[in-house]
Parts: sequence; C-alpha cells; structure tokens
Amino acid sequence: MGLHALCCGLPALALVAAGLSGATSGIAILSQQFQWVHAFLHAHEMWILVISAGLVVTGGVLEASARRSGAAAGFPWLFAFSVLCFLANVAIILAHRA
Repeated sequence: MGLHALCCGLPALALVAAGLSGATSGIAILSQQFQWVHAFLHAHEMWILVISAGLVVTGGVLEASARRSGAAAGFPWLFAFSVLCFLANVAIILAHRA
C-alpha cells in the first residue's frame, strides 16, 4: 500500500506544488516565499513529468497485479486520481509553454 500511495500520490503532490507556486506568484507577500518553488518547477518540469509518468505506469502495474491476485475490488479511485493529476500536469505544462 505504501508503494502504491507513493507512485500514485507523487503526481498529485507535483500538481499541488505547481498550483501553489502559480497561485502565489500573484500575491505579493507569498510570492517571495514560493519563488524558489516556482523556479525549481520551471527548471525541471520535463524531468518531473517523466518521473510522474513512470510512477503512474508503476501504479498501473501494481494495480493490475493486485487485481489479478484478487486482492483489489471495486473502482481504483487512487489510481484514477493519479492519472487525472498526471493529465492535468501535462495540460498545465503545454498551456504554460504556448
């Protein structure tokens, strides 16, 4: 479960970090505090996206393995959320570069 939370939770964490760094850039008090996060994310956004994709694929493999063994039942909400966050990260990066 811990590995599953790691591989599916990190894309969500990256999305939150990107959202916070973008949201605080318009607020004078917080922009100085989060400027380093914003600069770091811009400098490494492709690597973050590649690692995020790898973690989502790992989560998919773990989810499929759990389903084959009969350990998982129902809709995989955590995995679906991580895929949604990954797609949102891709959309944000593409929109920001355009």
